[in-house]
Amino acid sequence: MESIERQVFGDRWAVADRAAKPAWVQIEEGLADRIESGRLAAGERLPAERDLALALSVSRMTVRQALASLAARGLVERGVGRGTFVRESPRVVHDLTRVAGFTEEAERQGLEAGAQILAAAEQRAPAQVAQMLGIEAGAPVVRLERVRLGGDQPITLEDSWVPAEHFPGLLEHDLSGSLYALMREHYELAPVSATERLEPVAARAHEAAALRVPEGSPLMLVERVAYAVDDTAVEFARDRHRGDRARFLIHVVPDALLARAR
Repeated sequence: MESIERQVFGDRWAVADRAAKPAWVQIEEGLADRIESGRLAAGERLPAERDLALALSVSRMTVRQALASLAARGLVERGVGRGTFVRESPRVVHDLTRVAGFTEEAERQGLEAGAQILAAAEQRAPAQVAQMLGIEAGAPVVRLERVRLGGDQPITLEDSWVPAEHFPGLLEHDLSGSLYALMREHYELAPVSATERLEPVAARAHEAAALRVPEGSPLMLVERVAYAVDDTAVEFARDRHRGDRARFLIHVVPDALLARAR
């Protein structure tokens, strides 16, 4: 079996002098490549800082900076006196070319999806929510706030607004599962298209507490309006995904191919 030193260092891995990227970034990227490719498996212990520093001809401070960045990305876990281990961290890949809820995306990737309901109530639509949903300001909407779990780990903080007119009695249903499945099976008004906007943000105190991350941790805010087949807006959502637990996939199709498809 290949030794951990061989897995980490390989045959020719070295830090380039006079490169555009600082040495610690080169080390971070090299280790990240090995972790994400599976060459370094979850639970494996990395060599000590001094061994990495010696092998790569850099200072321990440089190695420490690289490992700290990997830890912030959720790729490794560091403990005083224990060393640095490759972290087993479930990530959910969100395919933005498909209209799928968290439950479907998580389960498709072999993760058990769960939900912690923070709030669920009917209220009057604020002006921006009403504009996004194409309804009158003050019209009744159901607001559902949940922490979504993947493999018992908090991954996403969801804040969804649904027009009450189209989903009467929504609050009487079990809201711990897929909202989109509920829309489809009980109301025959499932989302089939969506407009989404992505924006990196920092976790505020209450968001950090809900997602169990330090305040200021990187999140990806996804603001979405979902539409039924007749273009009725059925959901306006602001979802905040943990930066170390989510990835986003986008398929880009050239205009020429789209023209041929028509």
